[in-house]
Amino acid sequence: MEIDKERYKRNILLPEVGEEGQKKLAESRVLVVGAGGLGSPSLYLAAAGVGTIGIADFDRVDVSNLQRQILYREQDIGKAKAELAAEQLQSRNHSVQVELYPEGITAENAEEILAKFDVIVDASDNFPTRYLLSDTCMKLGK
Repeated sequence: MEIDKERYKRNILLPEVGEEGQKKLAESRVLVVGAGGLGSPSLYLAAAGVGTIGIADFDRVDVSNLQRQILYREQDIGKAKAELAAEQLQSRNHSVQVELYPEGITAENAEEILAKFDVIVDASDNFPTRYLLSDTCMKLGK
């Protein structure tokens, strides 16, 4: 896989990353479960060059989200968080592939969705989802 050496030159200069590490990032698949306050920093994953980012969130933007969820603006109120998050990620790095799961993670779909990713980021805000993610990750060895 060819990487944009100019775009990622600061990462490549780091001995802990280098060109080989940047290639690994470009080939990696990360699922972010929750696109609210905890999931908003997923922008950094796109900026760093992660190749595929999954966004799982069933919620819509509410005015009460705006003070802590940096992905969203006032004109986004009422819109689906997963779709808006995908737009933001791709606007910062056109080479990132975004996979949307606007239904969120449920007991019915967790194993199938999580199996597709290398790393799972729990940015959820409720205990049932956190326990489901933990159990499924343990089962899948993630």
